[in-house]
Amino acid sequence: MDYRADTFARRFKSAQPHLNSPNVQGIVSVKYRDTCVNCSEYSQYVDHYLRQNVGLHVDRLDGDFGGNAWLVKDQLQNRAILVEHETGLEILGAIGSIASLIALLPLISSAWSRMRDRFSRHRFDYMEHGGVEIRRFGNNNSLIEERSASVEVYILNMTLQDYSALKQKVVELEAEVESLKKTTPPNRKKRSRRCNRRRRCEFNRATIGWWCQNIVSSTIALDKKN
Repeated sequence: MDYRADTFARRFKSAQPHLNSPNVQGIVSVKYRDTCVNCSEYSQYVDHYLRQNVGLHVDRLDGDFGGNAWLVKDQLQNRAILVEHETGLEILGAIGSIASLIALLPLISSAWSRMRDRFSRHRFDYMEHGGVEIRRFGNNNSLIEERSASVEVYILNMTLQDYSALKQKVVELEAEVESLKKTTPPNRKKRSRRCNRRRRCEFNRATIGWWCQNIVSSTIALDKKN
């Protein structure tokens, strides 16, 4: 693992317990490649935009994040981590928690855009800077780096991929159910026949018992007369 991949591995491991991810493969980094951002702008972003305007709960985090880090949560406990960099804001989220990504990332992205528009001379366009940078680890622990037009486009693609995988899983389950129906013997009819036989036996025993009782009673009555 090279230095760059090792840096992100340490960052993702620091984020794991806060994002409830079982491994580094379950973490994704979304980075805005921005012009120089100073500490006062980050403080303004966290206090004014996220806490006051959006109403998110923001706490400072300690760890090997490569910069000041903040844990962001909403009322439903959806969570993400913000990392301050001079070159732009980085967002860490759990890939497996699509609900958290959908709930938080657009709010964080929108607040960041409004803040940058306010402090920049010209309206900031991320497309001019190549969109947003996406980083994650593959199953072989290799660092995968991609680009997306925006956070919203990235979330949409993730949602569509999850929907496609879920749809394929449903198709496979339906095929398994149909296969089980064809291979499973019709046990219900056999059970009903056994139940009918048992009922007939019980009826015959009761009938025979009734006749035997009547015969004994009739015999006793005849003996008394004689």
